[in-house]
This record gives sequence, structure tokens and C-alpha cells, in this order.
Amino acid sequence: MKTTFIAMLCVGLLLGVGTAAHAQLVAGSPEAKAMDKIDAENNPDAKATMLLDFAKEFPQSKVLTDVYIQLLEIFRQKNDSAKVVEYGEKAIQLDGENITALLAVSRNYAIEKKNLDKAVSYAQKAVDVVAKRRGQPAPGSMTDDQWKQWLESNDQAAKSMLAYARSVRP
Repeated sequence: MKTTFIAMLCVGLLLGVGTAAHAQLVAGSPEAKAMDKIDAENNPDAKATMLLDFAKEFPQSKVLTDVYIQLLEIFRQKNDSAKVVEYGEKAIQLDGENITALLAVSRNYAIEKKNLDKAVSYAQKAVDVVAKRRGQPAPGSMTDDQWKQWLESNDQAAKSMLAYARSVRP
């Protein structure tokens, strides 16, 4: 039950990420055009290929974290835990405060019962990041109410994941 809740919440978190990241690109640039094509693609396998190509072509892109989060989500839907961890870890390397990546990787480590200290650490980091963001104003893409809901949802998910990760750690 907890893992299903957290997986569903990760999807919800992902939906709030894409728009803000895409806004960081210069309209009409090769990166923006590539992301527009990726956003328009509905086939998960084709989208994954396009995302991987994007990462190779634009290794310094400001939206690379978003690319890895999208890959993480595609592989989560395919139940490919190894790929979820791979792309989640890449996202965390680029943005150590990415709640979606922290929770997804923590969840997979806890379910697989490996790297349990890291699972707990990532879940705790997610809890801490949410607490830190409570003192920040809503981003331009959200109303104050949306921001409060986003924070509350993330707070619940992070605390649930932390409790779960702790419960499976010996």
C-alpha cells in the first residue's frame, strides 16, 4: 500500500516539474525544439530513445535533470527498477534536492532491500527539502494554494517513504 501511494505521488510530482524545466530553455533553440518533440511523443519507448539522445546531444543542458526524471518515470512504469535507480541517481547528482528522484530511488532501494542506508538517507533528505521549501514563496508557475498542496503532498510522501525505508532496514 505504501509503495503504491509513493509511486503514484512520484507521478504527481513529475507533472509539476516538466513545465518549469522547459521554461529554462531559449525558445526556438535546438534544445527547445528537441524538447518540444519529446513532449509531443506519446510512445514511451520512442520517448525514452529521444530523451537519451537529448542527454547525449546536450550534456550541459539546464533541463537535464528533467530529462532524467522523465526517463525514471518511463522505466518506473515498465517496472525496471535498475533503470529507475540509474536515472534517479543521475538526477540526484545534478540536483541533490530533487524530491521526485530522492523518493523514487529511496523507494526502489527499500523495496529491493539493498542500499538501505541510502534509502533512509534519501528519504530524510526529501523530508528536509520539503521543510526548507515551506519558507519559500510559491514559484511563478503555481498559485499559493497549489504551492501549499504541493508542499503538503510532498511532505506526506517523504515522511511515508522515510518510515517505510526505516522499517525495512535491519
